[in-house]
Amino acid sequence: MAEPSPRRVAVSMSVGWLIVLLIGLGATDASAIPAFARKYQTSCQTCHVVFPKLNAFGEAFRLAGYRMPKETEEMIKEKPVSLGSPAYKRLWPKAVWPGEISSAVPLAVNFKFADVNTSTLNADGTVTKVWNDFQFPQEANIFAAGTLGEHVSYLGELSFSQNPDDSVSVSIEHANIAFDSPFGPENMFHFKVGKFTPNLVDGFQEMWISTDAGIDTAFAYNPIGLHGGTGLVEGISPEPIGLPKLIRGIEGYGIVNHRILYVAGIANGISPGPNGRFDGNNAKDYYARVDYKFGGMGLDGDMGGREAPAENWRDDSLRVGAFVYRGDGSDINYSLTTDAQTPVNMQDVNFLRTGLYASVYWRDLNVYTAYVHGTDTLRTFDPANRAQLDEISPSYHSWFAQADYVFYPWLHGAFRYELLRPGDPDAPSVRLVVANASALIRANVKAIVEYQRDLETGENHSFNIVVRFAF
Repeated sequence: MAEPSPRRVAVSMSVGWLIVLLIGLGATDASAIPAFARKYQTSCQTCHVVFPKLNAFGEAFRLAGYRMPKETEEMIKEKPVSLGSPAYKRLWPKAVWPGEISSAVPLAVNFKFADVNTSTLNADGTVTKVWNDFQFPQEANIFAAGTLGEHVSYLGELSFSQNPDDSVSVSIEHANIAFDSPFGPENMFHFKVGKFTPNLVDGFQEMWISTDAGIDTAFAYNPIGLHGGTGLVEGISPEPIGLPKLIRGIEGYGIVNHRILYVAGIANGISPGPNGRFDGNNAKDYYARVDYKFGGMGLDGDMGGREAPAENWRDDSLRVGAFVYRGDGSDINYSLTTDAQTPVNMQDVNFLRTGLYASVYWRDLNVYTAYVHGTDTLRTFDPANRAQLDEISPSYHSWFAQADYVFYPWLHGAFRYELLRPGDPDAPSVRLVVANASALIRANVKAIVEYQRDLETGENHSFNIVVRFAF
């Protein structure tokens, strides 16, 4: 009897997964809830369309420092523990200003399981195919988030990535403390310090989108190359910057007249540096963003006296923004070899990213897009005597557009097109498509079926089934 083909096995496994998911839809309620749901005793759908993607209320909650818009004590079901008497405020500076901590440990856990199927074109022209690689688990995350009394909030995330040999790679993805509206009108001034996702990329970084795959053409571009960048890269050190997913730095942001979001920040930039340094050099990178939102809920949760729709994913509105990031990669070397096989060092001595962002909601549809234009000043040096050999200033651009649709509160679909034209004029463009269906088996249990394809190199594609649950 002939053995079934790998493709047939994969299809059979997909049917099996579908059966498991349908059984899950009829199972008993899951009891696990994340930290904010515990604090306010509310569903994940109060803030999420499909986690981690936020709805308008969730975005206002996040920007307010993890506080409900117009929050009152009655909204907080899990009462905090006071650290000092409120009367100490009147005695300051002769007493310590009082604070608060959560009465329960404010932790949440997220597990991610994946059935991975990939096809990859190798450099020698062969194709490697992987069928039904059960990565159970692929990743686990522990989140700590909440408030520390008036005007202080925090977010921490430990990420545990499972390696094939059963070892685990641990990283601190987020660790920041924020000072929210310490003075001035409410939400006018917020200050954040630590390691965090900058609001520079609010709305399209992977922690805020519905697809499992991040937008690599925006964040994983490698600008380093003898004639300019040639494509995408991951896992090299020091890591060059297309747009930063995470930064170590200080950020100020605020909301003006309910509709305008401004952001300004300073960050380490390309890292790590030598000899245990976090920063690759002594220079700092700078960034800024300005957004305006027309219609819908205000960025601070204000509805202008109108009732919010019962379907809390709806927010008929248009949000537009512009952003800029300027970096300095002086004295950070990348080793390259010329066509004559001569080793050289290259430095991205300064680079500039400018971009536009737009997001429109109309009933159950959300379409959002971002465009990035980048320029880099690349200098090559002789490794032996550090003499400068050459300088070029290539530019690149990338854009994506994604459409998300809510079929039912528990069933969502997404489709994304991405394009990158690298700085090296001889390098081919990168064109990717991602199609996704996400089902909330429970408010905190999500199943994803996702297909990604490289339109330039048809042999590169993936079909993954992912289950994530948080509690």
